[in-house]
Amino acid sequence: MTDIAVIINNQAKNAHRMEDYLSELRAHGIDYQLYEADPQQLENNIQHCCSKYPLLLIGGGDGTVRSAAQWCTNTSVVLGVLPLGTMNHFSKELNLPSTTEELITAIQEKITTTIDVAEVNGHIFINNSSVGFYSKLAKNRDYYTNFYNKWLTYIPSFIKALLYHSSYALLIKNKELDISIRTSFFMVSNNCYTYEFPLKFIRESFQKEKLGIYYYKRRKLHLFKFFIDFLTNKDRFEIMQTRLPLKVDVLHKNKITISLDGDTLAITPPLYYKILPKSLKLLTKKI
Repeated sequence: MTDIAVIINNQAKNAHRMEDYLSELRAHGIDYQLYEADPQQLENNIQHCCSKYPLLLIGGGDGTVRSAAQWCTNTSVVLGVLPLGTMNHFSKELNLPSTTEELITAIQEKITTTIDVAEVNGHIFINNSSVGFYSKLAKNRDYYTNFYNKWLTYIPSFIKALLYHSSYALLIKNKELDISIRTSFFMVSNNCYTYEFPLKFIRESFQKEKLGIYYYKRRKLHLFKFFIDFLTNKDRFEIMQTRLPLKVDVLHKNKITISLDGDTLAITPPLYYKILPKSLKLLTKKI
C-alpha cells in the first residue's frame, strides 16, 4: 500500500497542470493513490485520506489547502501543496515546493516544517478570516464564478462589494483588549502581515504564535477615501496582535457571512478566534 494520497480539486484554476506533477512522481518510482474531486466532495476525500495516508499532496488554491488543513491540523499527517489555484498566496509566502523537481526532492528527503494555524468557531484558516467588505467580495465572487473565468470575477465582485456592503458593530475582547467599533472591514490573520509598497502584504513567519488584528475606522469603505486614508492617514487603520484567544461579538446580528481564506461561511456570532501553535506539518523544500 502506498503512503501518498494525491487529492486534486478538479475545479482549481490550474487543475490541468496536475499531470506535470503526476508524471514526475511516476518517473521517479514514487507510488501514489489519486483522488480527483469536485469542491463538494473534497472534504470527504480529505477526511478519508487522513486516516489512511501519512502524506497528502493537495492540489488547488488556498481554499483547497484550508480544507485539507481542517483535517490535518494536530495530526501526524504531512500536508504537501500542489499550487494549482489562482493566487496560491499560502504556498508563495511559505516558499513551498512549486516545481516538480522541488517536490520530488522534498518527498525523497522527507523535508518538513511545522507551522501555526488559526481557528474561528472550530473552523481552521491558514491565511485570514474577515467580516465586512472582503467577505462580501468573496461571496460575490462565488456567485460570478458560475458565469466567468475566476480572474474576471474579481472585477464585478469588487464593484458590487463597494456599492453594497454593510458596516458592523463589533465588540473585540480578550484579557488584553476591550474594543468597541463600527467598521466595514475587520480581519484576523494567522500570524501577522507586514506591508511592502505599493500593495504587497506578507507574513515573515508562520511560527510566532500570534493572531493579527486589522480594522478600518470608517463605517463604509469608499475606494477613493480608502486609498487616501491608506496613503496619508494611518489613524484610520488599526493594526495589532495578540497571543490570546479573541472573542468578537457582532451586535444585532443572528447570522453573518465571514470569509475564510477566500471562501465564505455563514456563521452564528459571537466569533471565537484562537491561534493553534505548531499544529500543521507541511512538506517543504531545502533552504
